[in-house]
Amino acid sequence: MKTDPLVKIIKRCQNGDPDAFAWLLSEFGPKLRSYFLRALASADDADDMLQELFLKLLIIIRRYKHRGRFESWLFCVAANLVRDRYRTRQRRIKTVSLPADDATYDSQAAAVSREPNPHRQMETAEQLDQLQHALDELSLSDREIVLLRHYGGLSFKELAEHFQIPTGTALARVHRGLKKLNKLLT
Repeated sequence: MKTDPLVKIIKRCQNGDPDAFAWLLSEFGPKLRSYFLRALASADDADDMLQELFLKLLIIIRRYKHRGRFESWLFCVAANLVRDRYRTRQRRIKTVSLPADDATYDSQAAAVSREPNPHRQMETAEQLDQLQHALDELSLSDREIVLLRHYGGLSFKELAEHFQIPTGTALARVHRGLKKLNKLLT
């Protein structure tokens, strides 16, 4: 039976191997940064939070037991950091313009032509601003579950475990959050 390469990387991280941590950062960093960017609406805050997450990971990875998807566990840790940030700040997040050609938005901009078309770039930037503004209008719990589902890639079962709710409730909360988001965007 072959061992999952990720399990080997995690074991190396647990033994303090800096190359293994560098691999984790390069593998999961872009998706995590994109999640933080949407959750916090600030590139600087997203970068700070990504650093904070990986510093925390240096400590908590020793206790990690690989029972499933490492990525979902990592996004749950990220979600907890975002929740802590909201609690300590207790302030309204400003909407910021996000560059349409930012590498973290490749998934959103995949349908948009990569040709240097200023009109297309402006439209994409406006759409991203509208999305960010709509996300800011959602309640913290709705925003968190929608972002974890769509940016973190967590399954409904994983969301249910993270929020300690039934799977059907997780499905309903994501659906309700997306419905509110859609209403805000139209």
